[in-house]
Parts: sequence; structure tokens; C-alpha cells
Amino acid sequence: MTTTTATDEQLVAAADAAVAQLTQAVRRGGSRRSRDEWLGLVGSCQRLVNSLTAVQDEAIAEVARREPVWAEDGTVGEVTHAPGRVALDAADLVAPALGASHAQAQRRVETAVRVGAARRPVEADDRDAPAPSGLGALHAAMAEGRLDPARCAVVAAELELAPADVAEAVVAALDSYLDTDDGPSLRRRARRVLARISPDLLRQRAARARAETGLRRWVSEPGVDTWHGTFPSEAAAAAWAAIDRLAHQHVAAGVCTSVEQARGKALTDLVLSSATVDVRVVLAVPADASAPVGAPAAEAPAAEAAAGDDRRCGSPDDLVQVQGGRPSEPLFVARSWLARHTDPVAAPVACSPRTGARLDASDALTTGAYRPGDALAALVRARDGRCRFPGCSVAARFCDLDHVRPWPAGPTAAANLVTLCRRHHRIKQAPGWRLRLHPDATATWADPDGRVRTTAPLDALEVVVLASGGAPPPASPDPPDPAPVWSALESRLALALDHHDARRARHRRCTSAARLRQYAQARRRARAPGDDTPPF
Repeated sequence: MTTTTATDEQLVAAADAAVAQLTQAVRRGGSRRSRDEWLGLVGSCQRLVNSLTAVQDEAIAEVARREPVWAEDGTVGEVTHAPGRVALDAADLVAPALGASHAQAQRRVETAVRVGAARRPVEADDRDAPAPSGLGALHAAMAEGRLDPARCAVVAAELELAPADVAEAVVAALDSYLDTDDGPSLRRRARRVLARISPDLLRQRAARARAETGLRRWVSEPGVDTWHGTFPSEAAAAAWAAIDRLAHQHVAAGVCTSVEQARGKALTDLVLSSATVDVRVVLAVPADASAPVGAPAAEAPAAEAAAGDDRRCGSPDDLVQVQGGRPSEPLFVARSWLARHTDPVAAPVACSPRTGARLDASDALTTGAYRPGDALAALVRARDGRCRFPGCSVAARFCDLDHVRPWPAGPTAAANLVTLCRRHHRIKQAPGWRLRLHPDATATWADPDGRVRTTAPLDALEVVVLASGGAPPPASPDPPDPAPVWSALESRLALALDHHDARRARHRRCTSAARLRQYAQARRRARAPGDDTPPF
């Protein structure tokens, strides 16, 4: 009698087939299932997701400890390090499989090693041996389907500095709550347990957090930036008081319609009142264009922008796309701002007609030296905007200028230079990685597994204008019931939005839902005819 063992590929194929069968069964169920049955199916699927994530964490930890090396015969081999060690390019190999950026993949690898391998992550070439993390019980709970990845990451983050024995004790104390508590509740409970077991660790976390305070900014909605800041509590309290006071002055003066909006304006007003910022906008044109037509490029401190040549036409309130405020994230600015800052005498910047990349078309900046001159370095940084490795968002001003073909075989020229952060500069030199820079400044990367990815430079020729004179949105249809039934919640919301002192005083006398309904209905009867604006 012989026995056979299923290979990994066969197991994965069987899992895929099982998921396909489950999907078909769900779709066939239709209206035959009750709400409770559908809810039970939701829970079953979540337990399956949790268990599969635990398996995936183990696979990521195994990927992380394997590293390509050059063999004596010049071929590329592979070395397997001890569990907990992380190869330099591990995150960048995992990123495309997860559909994640470099930063997201890096966090996932670290969490997978700490939970799936129960070790503290250590670089492959580090002298220190990987120490236990004490989080093995979290991995077991995920494998059982009791703990989802998000809540697991919450607990792991709270225990990042904890020694293995302390982490094991905290996780053991949390075990009975892993099935019931949500993420915030688990975080608070973990901190309470940690404060009883080792209060010194909380003090270390506080010191570390205060040492790492800072401010980040990125583009969110069109025409809007998002800031995220962490500050020492005492400084934040004083700054908030100043911002809040100025914000209420803006609201009282009618400059802003809400306190939150006014706080944002107050913050920028306070910053700009104590600083001088010089912004200059220049045109960017196709390299083969005979006349300066195309898109402007704004040059501000560490910035470059793009917009249409029709910037003097249309409404001053139009939003025009500009390049340069943030690497790879174009901004939308008011056309009036663009007109005020355009430099009328600056020479246009030549760009690739295909990709919009800034070019040194005549190779005037090429040098025979190893280090590029200031003008060439500025051109390459402005062209790339960020690290040119796939998924990396490190700003170009923090990157190295790297020769794609090593110098002196490769020239010190725009066509042979890219910006790479220090990590990806090292990865480019690792076995199995290949980089090619094309004439239009697109960069093609091939990893040791043969996957090919391409990154593009900033497109200074792209033109996007969001006109302000569009047709108004269609009016909402009238409610079918002319006398809707008001709930206490709706009435409270209606009254909360009313800032008139006298009406607030009357509202305070409404001590029941019935009185609230009567008051809201009286207000509705007093509204002008034809006014269909909802009161909440």
C-alpha cells in the first residue's frame, strides 16, 4: 500500500475550488436564507479569512528569511537565514503579491515575522540574533479563526517594545477577549494590563512617541491637502488654543461657515503670517515644440507644477492641476493663484512629448565627473519627484542620485541618472535585480522572480482644469409625504444645527421626545412656502 502527500500547489488548487463552490452556493441561496443565516455566513467567511491570513503570515515570514546570493560560479543562489531574519528586498518582493506599496508591505512583513514566526525582525546581515516576540498566541488565535488581522495588528503594535515574557503575559490576559472586543477596546485593555505588569514600558513608549513627533502632508481630494501631525501634548494644547480662538473670530466675522473649516484657515493664517514663501511658475513645453505651448510648471521650495496654457481664460475660481507640491501627487490650485505666480520672463522647460518628463535635450548638463553638477541634480530630482523604485514614495530630495549604468561606463547625464532612496539603492545592486532607464525617463525594473514593473517620471505636460461654471446639480425631488413623522433624533439634530441663543434656550425646555416633536413641527409650519431644505 502506498500513500501520497499533496503538494502545496495541489492544496492551493483545492482551496481555490472550495472557495469557488462556496461562492456558487452563496449565489444560489438567494432569498431562501434568512437574515440570521446570512449573518452566520458572514461570520464563517471571516473565520476563514482569519485562518488564511495566519497561513499567509507564515509564508511571508519564510519569504523574508530567504535571500539571493552570488555563487562561486557566477550564478545566483539562495541562502535561508534563521527565522526572524529579514532580507533587504523582502518587502519589495511581497509588495506586488499583496498589491501594496513599499511602506505597506514593509509593515506587513514586520508584523508577519513578529506574529507568524514569533520573532523580532532583524536584518539578514545584522549581528544580533532574532529574539522571541512572545506573540505566538496571537498567531494561534488567528489560525483558529478567532482573531482578525486588524485587531491582531492592534495588539502587536501595543506590545512592540515589550520583552517576550511580558508580551506572553499580556496576550494570555487578553485571550478571553479576542473573540468579543473590537480594536479600540483591545488597545485600551492591552494598555491597562501592560500598565499593571510593566509600567516602565508605557513610559518608554511615551518617550519614544514624543521623540518621533512630526507633521506629514499628502494630497487627498481634488484641490485639498491632508495634514497629519503628532506633537508634545503641552505644546499641542497651547497651539490648539491659539488656533481655536482665531477660528471663532473667523466664524463670528462670517469668513467661514463652520468652526472646523475656520480652524484650518486659522492654522494656515498663523503659519503664513510668520513666514515668507516665494513661488514661481514657469512653462513646460514638449521638447520638439516650436513655440512655448503646453503646460506650465511651478517652481516653489522643492516643488514643480503643471497646468494648461489657458490659465488666463475662464473663471478665476477654476481649479487647475499643477505639478510639484508633492512627489507624484499633482495639486489643484485656483486659476487666479496661477496667474499671480506665473513668471513672464522665465525660459520654458523642455519635456518629453510622450511622458512629460523634464529633459536635458542638448546634454548641456552632462559631465565627465562622477558627481553631477547642481543644475543636473536639480533637473533629475524635479523630473523624478520621488524614489523611482516601484511603490516607493520617498521624496527625491531625500534620495541618492544613482547611475543606472555604473560610472565611468555609464555617463553622468540625465539619461543615466535616477533618484533612489538608500534602501532601494542597495537593492538595485543585489543579485537578480535589473534596472533600465528609457529615453522618455520611464524606468523598468525586473526582480529576481522575473516580474517586471515600470515607474514613470512626473508628467509636467498633463493638463486638467476643473471649471467652476458647470451646471448646478439637479434638485432633490420633493418628499412624497407632506407631513413626515419626526423622530426625537431628527429633532435633536435639527436643534443642534440652530445657533440662535433664544432658540437654544427654548430647546433646553424640551424635556421629552414629544415636546421635541412639537417644537420641530412648529418650526416646520413656520418655514417659508416652497422651502424644501431638510431640517437636519
